[in-house]
Amino acid sequence: MKTTVLCDYRATLETVQHDTGKGPFGRRLIAVVTGGDFKGDRLSGRVLPGGGDWALIDDDTDVLRLDARVTWETHDGAKIFVSYRGILRPLSLLRRKDADRSQLYFRTSPVFETGDPRYLWLNDLICIAEGAVEPNAVRYRIHTVD
Repeated sequence: MKTTVLCDYRATLETVQHDTGKGPFGRRLIAVVTGGDFKGDRLSGRVLPGGGDWALIDDDTDVLRLDARVTWETHDGAKIFVSYRGILRPLSLLRRKDADRSQLYFRTSPVFETGDPRYLWLNDLICIAEGAVEPNAVRYRIHTVD
């Protein structure tokens, strides 16, 4: 399978994250997106505040399942809704200050929605992304599957 880098994406998150406690599907953690940016050959701009990640934590399997939604605004004013689900494991690695975070498995599958004629090509892409965790932020390299 061949992939091509679409863009690098960074989302900043609220310092305080909301933990709703263990429910019927696991422990829900809600992280509010405060901004960020994305840059690539065909696509660049900023992340608008107000999105979020409604992550589900399974302490038994040490897995965090992402369910994120954000709005991007391109450098030329187009609005793009981006949603993605993914997996981050082992979650316990994030709790250790001396951990080698390159050992994380952090992958998502972004889906794009826009009505802007200049970016309609995004609506039909299949994408995968590799993620990394930073203090109060997440970073992704998004690839198209060719």
